[in-house]
Amino acid sequence: AWVRLFYCLRCGDLNAANSVIARSINAGGGVAAEDATLVDPVVSDLVSQLARLQGTQRTIFGDDDHGDGGPARGQTLLNPPREVSQSRRGVSDLYERARTRMQPPPHPAGSAVVEDRYAAYRTACLAMLGGAESVAEASSLESSGLVGTVEDYLYASLWHAIHLVDAPPDSMAGGGGVGGFGGAAGGNGGGYRAVAEAASRLGALVERWGPSYFERDDDDGIDDPGAGAAVALAARGGSAASQHHHRAPRSGGWAYALPLLVAGRRASALAYLAEAGGGVGLLQATHLGLIMDAGGLSVEDFTTSEERGRSSSQRRRRQMTLLPMLAASYSASLQGADAAAALKYLVLLDGKGRFVKEQVTRLILETRQFSVLAGEIGPDGSRSPGAALDAHFTKAEVSSLLADAADRAVRAGAPADAAELLALGGRYGALFGLMNRELASRLAVAAGGEEEDFARRRFWFDAAGRFHAVHLAPGRTYVQNALDAEGSMSLGNTFQLLMNLVVFFDRCRAEEWEGAWLLMNELQLLPKAESEMTVRIDAFRGLDNCVRRQFHHVVLAAMEALCHLYRGLKQSGSAAGARGGVIDADRHGTVDRGLSELRSRAALLVTFARLLNLPSLGDGDTYVRISQLEKNMM
Repeated sequence: AWVRLFYCLRCGDLNAANSVIARSINAGGGVAAEDATLVDPVVSDLVSQLARLQGTQRTIFGDDDHGDGGPARGQTLLNPPREVSQSRRGVSDLYERARTRMQPPPHPAGSAVVEDRYAAYRTACLAMLGGAESVAEASSLESSGLVGTVEDYLYASLWHAIHLVDAPPDSMAGGGGVGGFGGAAGGNGGGYRAVAEAASRLGALVERWGPSYFERDDDDGIDDPGAGAAVALAARGGSAASQHHHRAPRSGGWAYALPLLVAGRRASALAYLAEAGGGVGLLQATHLGLIMDAGGLSVEDFTTSEERGRSSSQRRRRQMTLLPMLAASYSASLQGADAAAALKYLVLLDGKGRFVKEQVTRLILETRQFSVLAGEIGPDGSRSPGAALDAHFTKAEVSSLLADAADRAVRAGAPADAAELLALGGRYGALFGLMNRELASRLAVAAGGEEEDFARRRFWFDAAGRFHAVHLAPGRTYVQNALDAEGSMSLGNTFQLLMNLVVFFDRCRAEEWEGAWLLMNELQLLPKAESEMTVRIDAFRGLDNCVRRQFHHVVLAAMEALCHLYRGLKQSGSAAGARGGVIDADRHGTVDRGLSELRSRAALLVTFARLLNLPSLGDGDTYVRISQLEKNMM
């Protein structure tokens, strides 16, 4: 019975342990005091009490917060009933007598071997139940082989740590556990603080031992004494000759991650698993961390308040950001194949606020799968339903995310993506502002300029034209309504003006001077008479800033159109005068009147430019260049 009882205790299942004892009694084994083969009555009583404490939970180590898994609300190993504490003391006394009778090997031949073997299991069970000493550290059990794996060592140490909650101070003084694992007692008979300190020290030891004690990937035939032996040696202050492996370990990182998890070093375990296990390790660490987070379990390393005070703020920050970074990294690994799936991992971090929004905008921009994530714009200006973002965010939140992504796209030099995102988000004011800036900055692409400049100019003009045809067609008022609600109707007016100015410059570039001048007159940007000067100056000051910054190009191009019209009209008048005759004379008079009108308009334009105080343009002052063109018309 002792062998099976030991492994039940090792796994923390006191219900199973209670069943083992009951079957032993029913089989005729019975109970007897201090018998190596029979279970002691005080042990049977304690196991029965602990089984009731465990209740319906899978292990005694569970913490039933609702109180429906055990006999009484709030009773656990860390807060046991008084009868359990009393029984523990009785078992502890049995352990003290049992360990003094343990004889070291070699064993004599015959039944004494069997008796000694049962005695080792009995002593180990008494140690685990009584809490006087850790099985992993008991000198009387050192040669028993009961602690043969890392997990054996860790669970034995944690069993002992739990008993510190009600151990008397003198039982812990100089306990000499792992690196002082059984250290000084806290107040109130040890108390929670003593348990926390013991568990924290165990975690620190596992970290200090490092992965080389746990990841045993030797391929060169060197005799491997086993991870448990290496840990035990390190715990006693020895050293183990083992090298870190730079390749992925055979265990995928779990050989070290599991001890870290058992010892409460959750952040360190997840970080190591993700780093050592490659892509699969990242997948496992991310999912494990998300499950912990969803279950309300902290993903940080367990430490006492004193240790947290000594640890660096940088390490604490890394632990706090570990899970978000794991989720973001795993999401990034998925986004190329499935942007919607990548999004789901980011929103699992609900409550992480700004970080989640930043990662979602990153996903939008890096994948450029706008239709998958945000849908498409319907005829009524609304987005199509069922997009990936709509499954996790409200309509207002989606609009905000798209606007943030658009802002980042502009700063990254991708204004075309920004325009599409703003349209999807229904941010028409910002969209008009973006299109206006792009159109204005490319109004006056110089002849002979870079082909790329012309291509971008054409792209934005065509894009603006398509937007106008789709969203500003007769009967579609949702854009105007949105602009009116934002108080941004002036942006729409600026958009219409810029579209006309693009046509004006295109006509100038094609040397369609008459058509260019007629369009400029229709736009009513320039004075036609002295009486309009003040009105046109005031109108200039009311223009959008993006138009004002380019207005010197407009005035100069208008003067060039006037100059070309003047030159053409003058040449036609000279030809008429050379032919002579009454009809040609009348035509000559008409030409003179036309030339005079063009000169008057040119003079007004020079005055207008001077009053506007237009900025410098290229190789000289705009006003000087306009004046020179006006002089050419004399």
